[in-house]
Amino acid sequence: MRKTLLGIATVSALSLSFAGTAVAHCDALDGPVINEARTALSSGDITHVLKWIPAEDEARIVAVFDKAVAVRQNGDNAQELADRQFFTELVEVHRASEGAPFTGIKPAGEIDPAVQLADRALEEGEIDAFLARIVDKFEQNARSAFEATLAAKQQAGDSPEQGREFVDHYVQYVHYLEDVHNVIAGYTSTHDH
Repeated sequence: MRKTLLGIATVSALSLSFAGTAVAHCDALDGPVINEARTALSSGDITHVLKWIPAEDEARIVAVFDKAVAVRQNGDNAQELADRQFFTELVEVHRASEGAPFTGIKPAGEIDPAVQLADRALEEGEIDAFLARIVDKFEQNARSAFEATLAAKQQAGDSPEQGREFVDHYVQYVHYLEDVHNVIAGYTSTHDH
């Protein structure tokens, strides 16, 4: 029970730090949007890609898709350019629908490992391995910060320098745990300490 609750809490807490990454992975060449776009271009069927955009942008994306499919018939260079144009339009509209800026298509291989694991959990229909990894990482980080802060606290009164070292550890330790707690509780920290 403790592991399950800690896993849920940790995933919830880490969702704040993954939010930017999760959104950003949609603009990667190996991200879910472009992977589905490739499949659509190969099959000539855009249906599954349309979920990534708002309904009001559907006509725009369908028009770009139709042009890309037609241009792809003109050889490898044309196919590469048509695919890139479709990816760009699709991701730009998708990012705008999330209120995020479009800064271009990102290269493959740069998706955060946690996001990859989250996607894999969805593909496999099983999240236990992901939760176990997150829980272990959270416990390691929390224990490490705690132990370093406790050790520094024991020396804090010996000199102003050691006192400052304790304060540095303390601030990092408390803010880390505060951030986790606040995400779980549904609000964000201001770190006004």
